[in-house]
Amino acid sequence: MDRPSAGPPATPLDDVDEPLFPRRRSHNEANFDITAMIDLVFMLNIFFLVTTVVTAQGEMDLPVVRHCIPTDPEESALITLVSQNPNSVTVYLGDGPQGEGLTEREEQLQAVRRSVEEGSRAGKKIILLKAERSVKLRDVKRIAAAATRDITGMELRMAVIEKE
Repeated sequence: MDRPSAGPPATPLDDVDEPLFPRRRSHNEANFDITAMIDLVFMLNIFFLVTTVVTAQGEMDLPVVRHCIPTDPEESALITLVSQNPNSVTVYLGDGPQGEGLTEREEQLQAVRRSVEEGSRAGKKIILLKAERSVKLRDVKRIAAAATRDITGMELRMAVIEKE
């Protein structure tokens, strides 16, 4: 009996080792992980955004006033702000740094409110806030907010004290 063959019949092309299409050589591609660089760029963006906003709010060069309305001190509740150092302001109730100044923040706000209420009862229509040029805008805003809080019928005016 004939035995079956173990595979398909042999052909003359089976002896050739070269494929129809030559194989491409494998080469290593350059890969690198840029996740850390992207994180760094985002952190720098956030840093510059925050510092730009803080710097812009910290200092502001206001233009020199060319036209102004004179204010009669007799018809005004006067508040004077004087800068003792870059981090604190002294508040005087009245025209100029006369008498004892207020340095504690909460005490300043309460005294300013009382002074404006007394001025309102006395018939004064204007709150005149005078500040030295070196007083920070945040302090002027804080005192102005305290002066105008719960007060109707009074106008807030501001002035800059120029030192010679």
